[in-house]
Amino acid sequence: MAEAAWKAWRRRTTAPADQLLTIQNRLEASQWLAAEQIREQQLRSLHQLVAHAAEQVPFYRDRFAKAGLDPRVPLTERAWNSIPVLKRAELRDRGDLLCARSYPDSFGSLWMSASGGSTGIPVRVRKTSLDKLMWTSIALREEIWHRESVNGLIANLRGASRYAYAAQESSPGTVAMHEGLLLPNWGSPTNLLWETGRMAVLQPDRPVSVQVEFLANLKPDYLYIRPAELRLLLAHMREYHVQLPKLRAVWTLSEQVDDSLRAACLEAFGCRIVSNYTAGETGYIALQCPLGRGYHVMSEVIHVEILGADGLACAPGEIGRVVVTPLHNYAMPLLRYELGDEAEVGAACACGRGLPVLSRIVGRIENYLTLKNGERRPVHFSHRQVAAIREIREFQLAQTGPDQIELRLAVWAPLKDKDLTLLNDIMGKSFGTHFAWQIVYLDVIPKTASGKLLQFVNAMGAEHRSAPA
Repeated sequence: MAEAAWKAWRRRTTAPADQLLTIQNRLEASQWLAAEQIREQQLRSLHQLVAHAAEQVPFYRDRFAKAGLDPRVPLTERAWNSIPVLKRAELRDRGDLLCARSYPDSFGSLWMSASGGSTGIPVRVRKTSLDKLMWTSIALREEIWHRESVNGLIANLRGASRYAYAAQESSPGTVAMHEGLLLPNWGSPTNLLWETGRMAVLQPDRPVSVQVEFLANLKPDYLYIRPAELRLLLAHMREYHVQLPKLRAVWTLSEQVDDSLRAACLEAFGCRIVSNYTAGETGYIALQCPLGRGYHVMSEVIHVEILGADGLACAPGEIGRVVVTPLHNYAMPLLRYELGDEAEVGAACACGRGLPVLSRIVGRIENYLTLKNGERRPVHFSHRQVAAIREIREFQLAQTGPDQIELRLAVWAPLKDKDLTLLNDIMGKSFGTHFAWQIVYLDVIPKTASGKLLQFVNAMGAEHRSAPA
């Protein structure tokens, strides 16, 4: 089991590596604490965050006063639950008021994260270097939980931004191959701590037939891919009887992984899927258990609540809305922030870890475009670049015809010329090969019956669509 052997992997000896190793040792110990001990530690961390927010963020000082919460008194469950939930639209509209006037110097420099999330409501969150360090630490925990070794070849079909891809293309040790790139190592964060194998990268907008040829030539040990693309890949490989005999695991991100996809992967490749739950605003939320399919909440870095319609915590087996509080974001505290996702609460895990369990993440859907020839393609769209445009209040992509795409916008103010140029550049790179596109302005973008704004909708009639295999 990788978790028992990771300290023997060939390690880099640098100051950053030593710092990350120290954090991993702490995480290795804290995961085995009893659930009650973990909760007590979280309450202490939340109390420190509340005290900081009361002193440095007037928005919260007023909110605490209205709730009758005294930040000087040790925090209780009841006092914590009195804090109103922070809605996504509220973060979008009042984000500047959530920024702390100051924060500890030890947290490092500021940076900004923009995200459209699984919705089309753009938000921007201020973070510090400490947030990046904790993100890296949990990413390395996922490696330790699920990787048999740091040797072997990874085939990365998630791709990279065009800027990152260009940088990789020109970096020392990179070799061009099979319409993609062969990198000298797995990249950050794994290579910060260990000597690794190599990684081959293919941009995800390549046709499925090209992806299959890429994989057949490589015969990788691991595959990185989004669930929507994995479904298409599995269907193609079944049809043409292509196998990947060396594959040890498929690592996914962003979208929901259900039992049918896990079963299809096991049947086709003879291996498991490794998935996680993250959000751009908050970082890692939960990792898949090394021994099962449930997701352990990363309680050392984030507090997670699953709330029912009555605002009360859900019991195991119940589904509710996900409300989170990052524990290390002192630059812009997000206290009881509602992500817009839903999750099912799980029972205590048989693995023995005290970390809370989510049985599944609900409502993160897989999006498909339908081409004129009937081929389905996953949607690839730079939502973070769109979310970074401050004048945009809401946005949604819609396929309205076999070769027609709309970018629907609700805006606070007219867009600047440079922003319109950026949007047209994004649309052209994302859809220009197969679609004509237009930008459509709406006062209000239609929501689902439950009030959720979807980032993508296929608005063609059912006769023009087919369900994913």
